[in-house]
Amino acid sequence: MLDVRRLRVLREVAVRGSIAAAAEALSFTPSAVSQQLKKLESETGVQLLRRTASSVTLTEAGKTLVEHTEGILDSLAEAEADLDRLAGMEEPIRLGSITTAAVTIVPEALKRYASLRPGAEVRVVEADPLASLAQLRARELDLAIVFEYDHVPLPLDDRLEVVTLLEEPIRAVLPAGHPAARRRAVRIEELAEDAWIKATSRSSCHEFTARTCRAAGFEPRIVAEFDDYAAMQNSVAAGVGVAFAPDLGLTRLAPGVEVRPIAFAPPHRRILVAARRGQTGEPGIAAMFEALRATVAAREPTSPAAVGAG
Repeated sequence: MLDVRRLRVLREVAVRGSIAAAAEALSFTPSAVSQQLKKLESETGVQLLRRTASSVTLTEAGKTLVEHTEGILDSLAEAEADLDRLAGMEEPIRLGSITTAAVTIVPEALKRYASLRPGAEVRVVEADPLASLAQLRARELDLAIVFEYDHVPLPLDDRLEVVTLLEEPIRAVLPAGHPAARRRAVRIEELAEDAWIKATSRSSCHEFTARTCRAAGFEPRIVAEFDDYAAMQNSVAAGVGVAFAPDLGLTRLAPGVEVRPIAFAPPHRRILVAARRGQTGEPGIAAMFEALRATVAAREPTSPAAVGAG
C-alpha cells in the first residue's frame, strides 16, 4: 500500500521544482526527502524521478502518481474539514492577497465575511501572485487574490478555479508640469523619450512596462524599480521618470503627481480570486468568495477625471 506521507513528498517536489525547495517547505532535510522518494519508488516498483547532478524531473509515472495524489489529498482535506465541523471546530480560512487589494478590498470583505459566518476566523497574508498561486497549489492557502496584467499572463491551470473580481484600466503617472499632463488622455508613444519607473523582478508584473512600451513601438529607458506605489509616485513627483499604475494603486496621490488615462485601447489589470478546483463549495470558502464579490460590487468606480485631478 502506498504511503500518503511519501506521496505528499513527491507532490511537493513536483510543485516546488527541486528536492531542496520541497525539503524547506516540509521542514525536512534534503537527504530525508531523497530517502522518502527512494522508498516510494521501491513501493511502486517504477522510477518516479530522473536525477541529474543539478536537478530532478518527474518521469511519466511520477507525473501520473502526482495527479492521483492531488485527488487523495483533496479527499483527506475534505474528510478533515467534515470531522472538524462535526466536532464543532473549523479551520481558519487562509487568504493570500496582493498589496493593493489588501489595502482597498480585503478589510471591508472581512467585515462582510464576519457577518456571514460569525466567529469564523480568516488569516490573511500579503503575497505576490506567483507566490500566492504556489502556496494555493501546495495547500498552504485556501484562496488567493491575484492580479493579471495585459501582456503578462499568469500561469494558471485546470487545478484552479478563478473568478474575475474587477478589471481596471492602467493610467499614466506623470510629474506635475509634464507636457502630456496638459491633455485629458495620453498616448503611450508620446512618452517614448521619457525615463521610466517599473516594478522590480520580485513582482510577477515586472515585464509589463517594457512589453507595453514595445507594443507602442519603443523600448523604454528604465531608471528605477519599485513595487510600492507610494515610492513610485514620490519618484515621479521628483522628476525621476514616468510610470504606469492601476486605479487601486492610485487611491492616494502624492503631491506633484499628475495621473491621466491612456488613450486608444488602454491596457488593463484584472483582479482575480483563485481557489483549488473542487474547494469553492466549502462553506467558508464560498462565503469569502461572496464577501469579496459584494465588496467589489459596492465600490464606487474611480473615474479618469477624478484620478487625473493632480
